Amino acid sequence: MDYLGFYWTLPVNWAGFTSLPKDADEAAKASRTIRYQVERVRRWVKDNKGNLLREVVFMDVRPDRGTKAIQSEIGKLLTEAGKRSAGLVLVDFTQAFGWRPHGPLFDMILQKDNCVLLPPEPMLLEGKLWDPVEHFRAWREVDFAHRSAKQQAKDTVLAAMTDLKVDGASYASIAQELNGMGVKTVNGRPWTADNVRKFMAQA
Repeated sequence: MDYLGFYWTLPVNWAGFTSLPKDADEAAKASRTIRYQVERVRRWVKDNKGNLLREVVFMDVRPDRGTKAIQSEIGKLLTEAGKRSAGLVLVDFTQAFGWRPHGPLFDMILQKDNCVLLPPEPMLLEGKLWDPVEHFRAWREVDFAHRSAKQQAKDTVLAAMTDLKVDGASYASIAQELNGMGVKTVNGRPWTADNVRKFMAQA
């Protein structure tokens, strides 16, 4: 039987991981998650004596959840699969560790009988056993630590801004003071009167 492979992941904005090559092999070099999906799907298709017609790589737009942005790509693939009498194969990460399903994705594929959902079983990658469950658990811990540190930094900066403002400092002088102390924005940029004002308004 013929198959189409679909590989997806979420961005990690703070790490600069915000885009992927469209080519599956190139994307696999940039993302271990994509690499795992590519190898998992290809081996499954080979073991089942199938033929992998095409592979599509997709990065969703939010770092914390799946969005409807995926539906356009999946819709095209499902249409193509139907026309070519092919199956659509992807890894179902929700099966292993209780992830909430990617709602917009599963709303579409669960209605179809030609979709194959593979469990995320550990497998050898580059000669080492790679467990996607442990990988995502570790990433969640790293992301939580980063967000906690980021929030602490925000709180510290806001406290300094508030103290300066109480003393009668203008937004421009607050920005000058912070820059003089070597304090950057959470995105690593210098402070300006405008972003000081916006930061304090949003806090």
